[in-house]
Amino acid sequence: MSASTNPTTANPMADFDKTTSTWGPITMLAGMAAMLSGPLMLVAFGGYSIEPMTLVACVVAIAAVMGVIWVIEPISYFPILGPGAMYQAFLIGNISTKLLPAAVTAQESIKAKSGTPQAQIAAALAICSAALIHVIGLMLIVGVFGQWLLTVIPADVLGAVTTYVVPAVLGAFVMQNVIGNRKQPKLIVTALIVGIVVIYGLAPLTPALANAAPFLGVVLTAVIAMLMFKPAPKAEATDSTVSAEAGAQQLASPRAEAAKQD
Repeated sequence: MSASTNPTTANPMADFDKTTSTWGPITMLAGMAAMLSGPLMLVAFGGYSIEPMTLVACVVAIAAVMGVIWVIEPISYFPILGPGAMYQAFLIGNISTKLLPAAVTAQESIKAKSGTPQAQIAAALAICSAALIHVIGLMLIVGVFGQWLLTVIPADVLGAVTTYVVPAVLGAFVMQNVIGNRKQPKLIVTALIVGIVVIYGLAPLTPALANAAPFLGVVLTAVIAMLMFKPAPKAEATDSTVSAEAGAQQLASPRAEAAKQD
């Protein structure tokens, strides 16, 4: 039997997609279970407790900030990565900063168009390579060099680092957003004012809303931003476009008539 009539080799991408559709959800659920097992073990055996309202407030606050990205990212990444690489990317993480550039670079190196089987295979292999390099780097830099560095750093410096590492990370995150929105100073000032009022004003006055303070701050900032930045009406843009086209036709008509006379 020739390769063209062999059912196992007639459409290898169909087998690839079938295997991906089977094992992709299984690996995603396994990864979710592995990530949740740590907090659950701390609650069950470590003596920690989680208040339901605190958990709900945190989930709602994160959903208010990242909910749009949960919809936009899969839609925008799927044409480039394909189904197999999509499962890999969302299981590994750091898609826009690490995995997507690796996939695009691999596709461009073999001149593969997005959506083709060649592009899907290239994206999957590129993501595997990026994840492998990441793991090796973490093992060497963090596992080996990091442990040695902890023995060299003085105790006072190490205590200061562990105390201020969270404010430093959050401060860098805030400055990144400020720089990214530097052309909208009103939005930055609004977010700062709302954050100060909610954290230092509303939360101390109403302790019952202290756990929901991040959610309230995000919602209030979003509402105020939507009220401040209303889109321009499309009618004005349409009228100006029509008038510009009419003016261009009026200028062009005498030239056309003169050309016909010549």
